Amino acid sequence: METLKASPRNWLQNILADWDKTQVLVSFVILGLIALTPLFIKSPYYMGIVILTTLYIFTGISWNIVAGFSGQLLIAHISFLAFGAYTTIVLYNTYGVTPWVGIFIGGIVAGLLGVVVAFITLRYGLKMDYFALFTIALMVALKTLFLKWKFVGGAIGMGLSLSEPGFGKMIFDSKVPYLYIALGLTALGIIAQYAIYQSKMGKYFMAIREDEAAAAALGVNTSLYNTLALVIGAAMAGVGGGFYVMYVTFVEPPQVFDLGLNVEILMAAPIIGGLGSLAGPVLGGILNKPLAELIRGLLAGGRSGSTLIVYGSFLILAILFMPRGVTGVLHGFYLKWQRRKTGNKQEG
Repeated sequence: METLKASPRNWLQNILADWDKTQVLVSFVILGLIALTPLFIKSPYYMGIVILTTLYIFTGISWNIVAGFSGQLLIAHISFLAFGAYTTIVLYNTYGVTPWVGIFIGGIVAGLLGVVVAFITLRYGLKMDYFALFTIALMVALKTLFLKWKFVGGAIGMGLSLSEPGFGKMIFDSKVPYLYIALGLTALGIIAQYAIYQSKMGKYFMAIREDEAAAAALGVNTSLYNTLALVIGAAMAGVGGGFYVMYVTFVEPPQVFDLGLNVEILMAAPIIGGLGSLAGPVLGGILNKPLAELIRGLLAGGRSGSTLIVYGSFLILAILFMPRGVTGVLHGFYLKWQRRKTGNKQEG
């Protein structure tokens, strides 16, 4: 009995002794708390914020793998989310493909776009600033294409062909099922991110991030691993886009090929939380979306652009005073706690 009672404590101690595992534990604790929100949040508006917060965490993880792990300055990551959204809604409306399959096909299509982006940028040696500018140019070009493309609704966009609610159609009367779908995707994202981080592939990603020339000199196939990071992140963003369109039930080019949405939905969470860290997208996500909605609510009647000014100022302050994000601050406290714990053991 004593062994059984002690084992959970030992399990927890083993996790807390490792910072990476501690971050994963914190991430799942936060997801667990989010899962309890339907018990005390009854307003559809606030439940919508919780759902989008969870989606932002998942899509933030996808960008963290590309920019945080492998160090690729992929600014317009929103293009992959857009491809996933359009693929899912076209498959559902036109061909009757269930969204449970469609969102993952959307991830595959977004991943293929990632292959194209990787091929072009590697072919012409576009790195850092030029790589970032290329992704922005690609987003603008795709936005123009989709505005003219009648098959996907053109400038009018596409609305979900709503019918009777049903599990197979991913159409529900309540918002709560969407929350748990988003939580399931995010849980898978956290697991995938940790597995990549701990794998040999993840170590190569980070070696390229720190010094690509040195990594290449040591025998790392930098082209291959840059492509893998981009494709994995793109595919995950595509899956997030598929869920996004099933939740909001509508998609149009200005909505999903938007640099402002790109910053809010994909980049702010990892940057605020801590770019390249395991808990960064989760910690940043739970701060980012609620704060953005609070600012919108407070400044809704103010001058045009005031919301963006305040929100942008917050991001600037976060970067200036927390260059490693919230996770970096927590890591500092964690190291102090570990040193104090070690000192107490030595004194004992």
